[in-house]
Amino acid sequence: MGDGRPGRDWTRIRERGSMWGLRLTVACYRALGPVLTLPLVYAVVAYFFATDPTGRAASRRFLARIAARSDTGVGESPSEAREPGLWQSFLHYREFALSIADRIGLWGGREEDFEFAFSGREHFDRLHAEGRGAILYGAHLGSFDALRVLSVADGVPVNVLMYTRHAAKINAIFRELGPGAELRVIAADDDAATTALRIKACLDRAEHVAILADRVEPNDRHRARWIEFLGAPAPFPIAPFELPLLFGAPALLVLALRDGRRRYAVHVEMLADPYSPVPRARRPELVEKLARGYVSRLEHYCVRAPRQWFNFYDVWEARAEAS
Repeated sequence: MGDGRPGRDWTRIRERGSMWGLRLTVACYRALGPVLTLPLVYAVVAYFFATDPTGRAASRRFLARIAARSDTGVGESPSEAREPGLWQSFLHYREFALSIADRIGLWGGREEDFEFAFSGREHFDRLHAEGRGAILYGAHLGSFDALRVLSVADGVPVNVLMYTRHAAKINAIFRELGPGAELRVIAADDDAATTALRIKACLDRAEHVAILADRVEPNDRHRARWIEFLGAPAPFPIAPFELPLLFGAPALLVLALRDGRRRYAVHVEMLADPYSPVPRARRPELVEKLARGYVSRLEHYCVRAPRQWFNFYDVWEARAEAS
């Protein structure tokens, strides 16, 4: 399908919660530890579940798509597997609560409480040996915070390209969690030329640039690409997939999926490695191939860990923009 934009803009979904609530959760984590803080986090997420009918409906529709693509579905019984109900949706929200608690621990300097098993670690080892930075693609699936653990272990900075409307609030909480927890951000809402120069500077220093590439950002609405995802076309941003071809940088998929209590399986896959900038005439075809490759692997991991998909809005609810 052609270019379009989401009919329901995820950036317009009102930010729920407050600095006070975040600080209370952080204080409890520090005072009581992760186990005793979980009931508080559960209570907060249960409140959001009860008062968010749009999110609940989106959760159930997503889980139904997963069930249609999976032999086992997402429930304990055949009826649940084929038609996910409120309980399955609640478990989806509950997984989000667990991820919040883990984030607080990771950013609070408690990495030793977690276990990370890397699949594809050799890709980072090779890049480190070659002195090269890379474009790292993640998603709102699992935990993107494993990149901080990787950054500390390898001594290679990871810069996150993100829409910075709420970055000040996030960084304020990270500073309170502990020294050195500042999130290295490249503002995606600056003009394109400035953003590109900052990305190139990071890559020239052999640093990584990380992007969550499963949401269409406000600046990219007119350049969304419709790609088959879990049985129906969904809009994905195309701009992130131009970067490796523009700068001749490796493109890696990095997803960390919760695999038990404070244990994560980190999956690293090489999507492309052009080594040098690609001529303009060849870019459109290769960008399309890279984007579709990313979406295909994202679908694969969504089926493996459906409750760790933390987009609580209908990704497929979109309107094609009239040409």
